[in-house]
Amino acid sequence: MASRLASTTPNRSISQKPTTKQKPASLLGVSLSPTRTEPDYLKDDLLEEDLDDTSPPSYKYQEQSQRFESDSSDSTPRRLVIAIDYGTTFTGVAFAAPMFHEASLNEIKVIDNWGKSMSNKSKVPSVNSYSPAPNGEQQWGESLSPDAVTMINTKLELDVQDNKSDELELILQVLDGMKNLHFDHVRASGGYPEYTWKSPEEIVTDYLTKIYPYLDKRLDEFGQEIRQRLPVDIVVTVPVNWSYGAKNSTLRAIRTAGFNKKNFPNLQDIIMVTEPEAAAIYTARYLKIEMQKDFLKVGECFVLCDAGGGTVDVVSYSVTRLEPTLELKQEGYPYSSKCGSTYIDTRFKQWLRGVLGERYFQQLDPNSRRSGISAISEGSRMRHVIKQFDPHKKKFSSNSPSMKIDLPEPLNNITIPGKVNQGELTITNAEMKSFFDPCVDGVIELYQGQLQQIERRGRRLRNVFLIGGFGESPFLQAELQTALSYRKVELRRPDTSWTAVVRGAVIHGIEKVNRPNVVFMKTCPQSYGIVLNETFRGSKFRSEDRYTDPITGDVQAHGQITWLIKKGDLILSNEGKTSEKEFRVTFHGTEEAGERKKKLSIYGYDDDDLPDRFQNAREELKEVAVLTYDLSSFSLDRFDRAENPTNRAHYYVAYLTCKMVMSGATVTVEILWNGNQLCNFKIPDINRTDSVRSWS
Repeated sequence: MASRLASTTPNRSISQKPTTKQKPASLLGVSLSPTRTEPDYLKDDLLEEDLDDTSPPSYKYQEQSQRFESDSSDSTPRRLVIAIDYGTTFTGVAFAAPMFHEASLNEIKVIDNWGKSMSNKSKVPSVNSYSPAPNGEQQWGESLSPDAVTMINTKLELDVQDNKSDELELILQVLDGMKNLHFDHVRASGGYPEYTWKSPEEIVTDYLTKIYPYLDKRLDEFGQEIRQRLPVDIVVTVPVNWSYGAKNSTLRAIRTAGFNKKNFPNLQDIIMVTEPEAAAIYTARYLKIEMQKDFLKVGECFVLCDAGGGTVDVVSYSVTRLEPTLELKQEGYPYSSKCGSTYIDTRFKQWLRGVLGERYFQQLDPNSRRSGISAISEGSRMRHVIKQFDPHKKKFSSNSPSMKIDLPEPLNNITIPGKVNQGELTITNAEMKSFFDPCVDGVIELYQGQLQQIERRGRRLRNVFLIGGFGESPFLQAELQTALSYRKVELRRPDTSWTAVVRGAVIHGIEKVNRPNVVFMKTCPQSYGIVLNETFRGSKFRSEDRYTDPITGDVQAHGQITWLIKKGDLILSNEGKTSEKEFRVTFHGTEEAGERKKKLSIYGYDDDDLPDRFQNAREELKEVAVLTYDLSSFSLDRFDRAENPTNRAHYYVAYLTCKMVMSGATVTVEILWNGNQLCNFKIPDINRTDSVRSWS
């Protein structure tokens, strides 16, 4: 493996010898934990606050500083800020009830009681199971029945739609999990499928539905009357470069799971923040307090590396203000890569397959495919192995001795010379290092990308903050420290790094009125669609909609509805959502007036049960716009020419695109042909029925 040395080019090989540099206190085992005083909400008379039961007045996003007239303790209402950090391997939830719009670290409470059979730490495993629970297991987190098939790494599945190879891999794994729908397997299952038919979004929703009651129980300390009156903000964390679809699924899952207006009647804002931004807010502030000195100075740059279970996100910041509160400015572009600790598990499984051979490995992990490793589910035997492997992984360093793992039945007595002795598997230091190396290389390459951006700006990097579950790995810390030492950059890691993201998200929500570029999440209040004739397929369309197009002679399904924007779709305050549908129009090309002048209606629908046929839904739909376009000004030779197979009559075809862009409270609809806009229309103020904010 190439040496891991910091450089300003992608090549990390530098002949310079590393210099000895003392590790920061956080890596020398010196406790950075302050003496914390948890706020006692029960001793505060929250009812003394003059809380307004009505909705807040409308305001524009750029007028955030005017949301409240004063920051004095007499006029600023106490409110509740909840943060949700749904991760690939672990999930955290935290909250605070601040008096002001500046956060105090000891105001933040992290949920750490997850019920019976849990280790009850500040995070809980992002694992769910649909297997029967014979002994009352919760079937999520760590409370799992011995034979449970678990759904793992589901967060990564939310973001596969932008990567076709990942999407194909997911489909293959699902089919493998269902044994390719083979009837003998279905019959043998006795009615209990090992593999769920649910989508990733539904699995995440089910998991978060199990998370919500533990937050709800913790909030009981406020009392129901106070909870009903408290203004509430919910902050959702997402990785850098998370696709729109993944953000949309995450928001839908969170709302459906219970984080919604039904349970929080005074819910004001749902805010989105990237995981590294939230972590940077908390980590810089935490270390500033703990170091008891200003190791950060105004104008100074640092890199935040959030090394989690699935993704590793890195982003650069400069310090713009130290007092009265620390303020940061993002520098350059954030980078993200799927090189988190879960990929160490995957490489271990691949190695184990080679050691055991296909016959033994299939007994250990029936969910795996012959051409790959299942990354989305684990059976009981593989879970038994990973449960032993995980502690070795967490404490592994370059000096670790060989590690031993006991294989479960029926492999508990097998012997493979040099590898397995009577069911005891041996993993050497070099082999464990090979599992880590690609992930560690990925982290260092991400850091180097940020270093290059900072140096191109004529700045100097002094600190790298390492947080996240993978960030607690001694091996990663040592390798990254070596790379940083060549540029005399300090590696710093708070002892609360595992919960830095969710704690920072709470701070972000508390200080929303003072922070620039806060991203708000809303949902579209209704659906918008168009009615088209589609090529008839008996498996998809109803026979009564079948007809023959008189111009083309093609068999069509008449009046089918395509919903380009659906009720509940995510609306982000900083970016729009674009949906497109291609359709075709045909004409004879005669001189008949108006032959090429067409209309397309846009329909709105308020309910959740979207109809798909115009014939039986015309009374339920609301026509919100009619777009008229005319192709008469274009020469016929610019259109495709075809022939009706029945009467041999020639006709012309134009392939058009209906494009909808939802941005803020406006939906813009346009019809395009060959990149030319034929017409457009704006549907304004789509949130007028339930919005308290004026978008701009």
